[in-house]
Amino acid sequence: MALPSIPHTPANPNLMHPNKFVVTFVALPNIEYWVQSANLPGLSLGEAPRQTPFIDLYSPGDKLIINPFSFTFLVDEDLFGWKEIYTWMRGMTFPRDFKEYRDLNKRPGTFGAVTPQFSDAALTILDSKQNPQIRVKYFNCFPITLTDLLFSATSTPDDPVTADATFRFDLYEIENC
Repeated sequence: MALPSIPHTPANPNLMHPNKFVVTFVALPNIEYWVQSANLPGLSLGEAPRQTPFIDLYSPGDKLIINPFSFTFLVDEDLFGWKEIYTWMRGMTFPRDFKEYRDLNKRPGTFGAVTPQFSDAALTILDSKQNPQIRVKYFNCFPITLTDLLFSATSTPDDPVTADATFRFDLYEIENC
């Protein structure tokens, strides 16, 4: 018996382009222009083994494990974007005194927030015509790493300084724009 023919033409045949995106953070107003790359975090699901006399079988686990959100950005000569993340991280850990934590909600984009250590963010993926296609919303983000800035006498002005930032968050949702 022959299988029925099923059409496999996609509704949208356009491929996603890796360079058509925008990253926005409520608490990082100076970063959007400088972001060079970003990830849509992957997921994994734990598994629960079920033992049998012959082979182990597996069932889906009960916890979703979400990779961190990270991006690479160009560093402007005033260090605005890099300092925004630095100030955020320093304020959450207040290494010198409690005033640094109190000043967290004075940062741009926080406007006296009740929980200034967190910020929502979005990765907007653009279609082939530069229109917003998909928006990934990240909830309650906070920075966990900010990379070193590397200066080198052997670099040329064509080699801009970049940094990477990594964020943890509660959850993300994907929606069509």
